[in-house]
Order: sequence, then C-alpha cells, then structure tokens
Amino acid sequence: MKTRNKILLISLAAVLLLAASLFLSKASGFFSSIPLPLQTAPELLQASKGLNKYDIEVEFDPDAKRLICSQRVNYINKTGKSLTHLYFHLYPNAYKYENKPVFEKSDMVRAYPNGFSPGYLNLHKVLAAGKEVEYIIDGYSDNILMIILNEDLNTGDALNIEMEYTVQLPNCLGRFGYGDNMYKIVNWYPIACVYDEKGWNLDPYYAVGDPFYSDAANYRVSIYAPADYTIAATGEHVSKKEKGDFSLWEIYAPAVRDFAWMAGNTFQTVTRKAGRTTVTSYYYTPESGEKALDYAAESLAIFNDIFGEYPYSRFDVVESDFYIGGMEYPNLIMLDHSLYEDDSSYLELIAVHETAHQWWYGLVGSNQIQDAWIDEGLTEYSTILYYGQRYGPDKEKEMYESIMGKGKYRMLSLLLDIYRDAANDFSNGIDETIHRPVYEFSDWRIYDLLVYGKGAMLFHSLREELGDELFFKGLQRYFQEFIFKNVKKSDLINAFNKISNDNWDEFFDRWLYDELIY
Repeated sequence: MKTRNKILLISLAAVLLLAASLFLSKASGFFSSIPLPLQTAPELLQASKGLNKYDIEVEFDPDAKRLICSQRVNYINKTGKSLTHLYFHLYPNAYKYENKPVFEKSDMVRAYPNGFSPGYLNLHKVLAAGKEVEYIIDGYSDNILMIILNEDLNTGDALNIEMEYTVQLPNCLGRFGYGDNMYKIVNWYPIACVYDEKGWNLDPYYAVGDPFYSDAANYRVSIYAPADYTIAATGEHVSKKEKGDFSLWEIYAPAVRDFAWMAGNTFQTVTRKAGRTTVTSYYYTPESGEKALDYAAESLAIFNDIFGEYPYSRFDVVESDFYIGGMEYPNLIMLDHSLYEDDSSYLELIAVHETAHQWWYGLVGSNQIQDAWIDEGLTEYSTILYYGQRYGPDKEKEMYESIMGKGKYRMLSLLLDIYRDAANDFSNGIDETIHRPVYEFSDWRIYDLLVYGKGAMLFHSLREELGDELFFKGLQRYFQEFIFKNVKKSDLINAFNKISNDNWDEFFDRWLYDELIY
C-alpha cells in the first residue's frame, strides 16, 4: 500500500471517529434509559432477568454503505468457571476475503452480481470496566475477537465491555449487505460466543447451513438514519424522533437470540394483528406484499395454537434483495425478492417456514452448526402442519409428499431433479446421517435433502407412532420447558419420553444415523 493511501485511510478513520462522537451527542444520550413498551409480555420481562445486555448506538450512512457504532455489553459469567478472556464473533469479517467466501463456488455470481464486494468490521477501541484491554482478532477470516481481561471474571460476576467500530456493508445478495432496493444489516455487531459444556464455540462462517449459535440476551439499539429510510427490526420500536434530515429510532428487544434490522427508502407497509402480535409486511413489489402478510399472520396464529403463544409484540416480514429463499431472525424474516414476482406457491411456503423458525431457533434455540436438524427438521415439519391446519388434511398430505420429493419444491431454489440426483447419489455411498455438523455436508443439496427433508420425515414418523394427542403435547412441553434456552438432542427426546412415559432414544437414533430415506 502506498504511503499516500495510508495517510488517507488514517484521516478517514479520524473523521469516522469524530462522526461517531458527534452522532452520540445528537442522539438521546449514550446508554440512556429507554422505557419498556407497555405491551411487553410478563414472560418476556421475567425471561429478561439475568441475561447479557447489549446497548448499541449506530449511525447508518447509506451513501458510504457504512455503519458507525458504539456498543456496551454487560456480560455475565455463567460458565461456572473463572474467566481470563472473553470471545466474540465478528461475523462481518466473514465477507472480507474473496478467497474465503461464505458461499459455494457455484453461487458466487448470484451472491455478487456486480462482482466481489468486501464487507468487514474495523474495531477502533475496546474497554473492560472502563479500562483499555488487550485483544486479538483471529479465526479463519478474522471472525473471532478474543478480549484478554485485566482481571479474572469470577463465575456469577458481570463485566461491562465497551467497543467502538465501523462496519462496511458489501454489495451482496446473501444474508448480509445491500442490493438495489434495501439494506440487510444482520449478524453485524460483535456478539458474545456461547460457552457450553464443550467450552467456547468459535466456529467460522461456513458456506453450508446456518453457522450461528447464540444465547438469548436483552438489546437496546438506537439507529440514526436518513429520514427517508424505513427501518424493520428485531424488537419493539419504542420511539422515532425526527432531527432535521435524520431520524433516531429507539428499539428495545428483551430476551432475543440476536438483533437484526433492515432499511429501505421505497418500502411500503401493511399490518395485521395475530394474537397479541402486530405483523408488518415491508415490501416494494405491489400485491405480493399483502400476500406475504397473510401467510405470516395466519401461520403465526396457527403456531400460537399448536405450539404455544408467541410472546413478542412485533413480527416483521421483509421483501429483500436476497437470492436464497428466506432467512430467519428474531421478530423478523427476510424473503427473496423473486418470490414476490412469482405467481407460484413458493412465497407462502417460505414465509411459513421462516415464521415457524420464530419458535424453533428464535424461542427454543440450539447449536445450528452441530445440531442443525433440531431446528430445521422441526421447522420444515411445522410448515407441513400449517397446511393441514389452514387447508385441511388433504392439503397437508399433498404438501408432505411434495416436500419429500414427489413434486416441485423450492428450498434454496433447488428443484425436483436436484433432489432425485441427490437421492441417486446414495447408491454411490453418500453418508445419509442427519445428526452431524454442517461442515460435514458436501454441499447445500445434500444438506437440504437430509436436514430439512429427512428431518421432517423423522417428526412425521414420530407423530404416526405417538398419535396426534401425545405428539402435540410433546411439542408443547418441549416449547414450554426450553423457551429462551438452548437445547441438545437429549432435551428434545426427553420431552417426548416424559409426555408418553416411554423411551424414544432408539427411534431417534435410527432416524438420525441409520434409517433409509426411501
């Protein structure tokens, strides 16, 4: 790099830090108290006690495709051990290097239609308990931050971690970045890595599957954005204050697994109530926006009845510059723009699937890297249940057969011929084990066939064995016992063992490791 370029970059960094300090003075006061929304459910208030807390203030600059951020995390040591260091994921850095992509090689052109565009997070300052600390940025794509603590953090104690950073958004049609119509600001901030019975989980951003695993936490996020932009986000919009050509959005999200938001200056919106939840569809393609709202609101109401009530007051459905069908986040889902232009049934199918993830991933969490079948298999079968509840048993049977490969199916834009190719590959010795980490699947189509398809078959077979009454009681018990927590395979199985006074370990092992698909 030439010396002149270095000087320009140093000057730019100084300008950004100055802008960040000006932004904080313009906002309502860093870490100011945001009143809880009146409609916050009692179970959310109870669940929010004792969770890690994130306070983030961010200035959104769509011209520079940049976020200027200040963040404080109140981290509580629940590991049962004294800690000398903490780990955080820096997911934006997974988009930093073209030679370490988060997409399969065959998808790079679809992900970057205008050519590769890097995304990354530049960390400017880290403090612990108000004092500077040493830190190391490491991992496959600089995606892990290790903070070396000045003093040991004893079990049960809490520590305030402060950070200042900027995020560069990539021109990318994957999960993170922007397209022609909107911005997808997801997996965008430093988030604490999970510490479980296996220790710290420091996985990279794998190209197959959803490479995320996080604990429920409380969020207060202030977004300073141009006034002509509309924000869809995790959590409840507490206030929106106009400040000249800018708006300050204050958002509170108790007991959620992550915080995501999306922005656009051409969004139209339409809303509907489902139970105690206001469902909002954000769209820029006429007509289909109302269809997306209908599918999301109806599925939310159905899942309220058969699983347990959704405790949040808000759920957003966003038409997105996204090429992979759909993606779930707490209180928010993104749906591929092409689905809104298609007259087929794919929009309904994917909207319902991503809504079901609000239960299986959002409320009942799991390690999506090691145990992807737990949320994806159950979510896929929940999608089938929706069709039965809304349209009757004949439609449910039709959709089950379709999703299992006897008709046209959409997941991740795969068509039936890919399913048949994948099924035929089993004669060549393809491993059909469901319960294995995402990095052991050779590609998306095998992952999809096994984790989604065979995973849904597992739950259908379990329902046939148990009968409807015990099956649905088992799901409800599972939901009630593990809401806001992370589960393992044994937790899911034990919910059915308890409700039926029987042992289903062998049944699950057969499906997860041995059972043939056809």
